[in-house]
Amino acid sequence: MTSALRSPSLGTDALAEAKARIGEQFNIEQWNHEATRDAIRHYAWGIGDDNPLYCDPDYAAGSSWGGIIAPPTFLYGVFDAVVAPGLPDIQWVYSGADWVFHEPVRRNDLLKATATLADAREVEGKSVSRMIVQTGKVAYENQHSRCVAEVMSHCFRIPRQSAQDGLRYPAREEHAYTIEELEAIEEANVREFLRGRERLYFEDVAEGTEIPETVRGPLNRLDMTCYYAGAVGTSGYKSTKLRWKYRHLARTAPQILPNNYDPSYYGAAVSPSIGHQDGVIAQSEIGMPGPYDNGPQRIGMMTTPVTNWIGDDGRVRFMSARLKLPVIFGDTSTFGARVVAKRVEHGKGLVELDLTARNQLGQTTAVGQATVELPMKEKT
Repeated sequence: MTSALRSPSLGTDALAEAKARIGEQFNIEQWNHEATRDAIRHYAWGIGDDNPLYCDPDYAAGSSWGGIIAPPTFLYGVFDAVVAPGLPDIQWVYSGADWVFHEPVRRNDLLKATATLADAREVEGKSVSRMIVQTGKVAYENQHSRCVAEVMSHCFRIPRQSAQDGLRYPAREEHAYTIEELEAIEEANVREFLRGRERLYFEDVAEGTEIPETVRGPLNRLDMTCYYAGAVGTSGYKSTKLRWKYRHLARTAPQILPNNYDPSYYGAAVSPSIGHQDGVIAQSEIGMPGPYDNGPQRIGMMTTPVTNWIGDDGRVRFMSARLKLPVIFGDTSTFGARVVAKRVEHGKGLVELDLTARNQLGQTTAVGQATVELPMKEKT
């Protein structure tokens, strides 16, 4: 089924409209307010991460942290960091993020997110001639008024396929796997490397080291449902009564909505997020090659091989990612990293990593960098 309505193009004043809201701080409707044991576990399991440091209180009690901590990107489960106001019915597509992690989120932390639109600029793409990138600055604070992390979060605004200058990826069927390929995926998952309590020292890491890869997929609708249990995504994800209530408020009393991005989201002809579930709309309306993954979801998955490798006593201090191609249902992603540099800074041993994600076709779907802190044998 295709829509009878033609989606809007980016008008000549679209960039000015986007820039007009730079500096504006937005009301945030959080998904999680507290990092409970279950909230952390639901997020971790949603990205396929069953590290006991995040899920098992008895195991975590014996770690140097003394209890459960959250995966670094758990904060997407507090607020997904999408700051893309205005431009109604112009599709948003998450394009990347630059995270700085100041301290781990611990079990039972109370968390508050604040978001400001920091930038808007026009760019060109391979699958669409013209689009706008909106960048939001999001900070996450705990109950002790300490900033645990902050992120510069980037989102493409792209006209949909039915627009004259809309997004148009060629359709692609779900990959058909051989029995041998599926057995290899199973083997990679059940034997996934996890350092755990074994301490990795800064001095023992060599530049050029390839860290053990992780494999996620083939992606399907159930994977998306499980992810959204832990990180619901944008504020527009609403079920049954709430869907209708928000739609009604957007028309009649937008000033009392619990967020102030753009009330038209709730009455949009095509929900900006439905392409993560509905293959027909993903292709015929949005212009994707098929139903596709969630950007923050993939960034969380990119971080897992890093946390697996550094072990319980390591910390991710910085993580940056750029998403290059959509991952559609049926795709299997392999995430890896390589040590590119190491240094001692203020007495801390820091290791720099290049991150990559590729699909079963060998295409690079994301790239990134990470900085991790490792324990040192001798403090300098």
